[in-house]
Amino acid sequence: MKTLINHDACQHSGEFADRCLAASLRNPYARERFCLARIEDDGRPEVSVDLVLDGKTYTRVFRSERDRQIAADQGWEAFVHRVMMAG
Repeated sequence: MKTLINHDACQHSGEFADRCLAASLRNPYARERFCLARIEDDGRPEVSVDLVLDGKTYTRVFRSERDRQIAADQGWEAFVHRVMMAG
């Protein structure tokens, strides 16, 4: 599954942005998120999340629900930081 979260289009910040990202990671099939731009079922078991922030796209691939839960608890700053450290 592939998910695109466009934080630039949403323009929420702080705790609201963290809650929105967390909800999207915990339930990637939900479609009611403000920043959720696209969900694509590609038939793969892992969940790929593209987060657009300040004109840049940060991608993480989650192979387990546990990993998504951890990322949801950490927030978007940790999401972006982890991608930057891995790349």
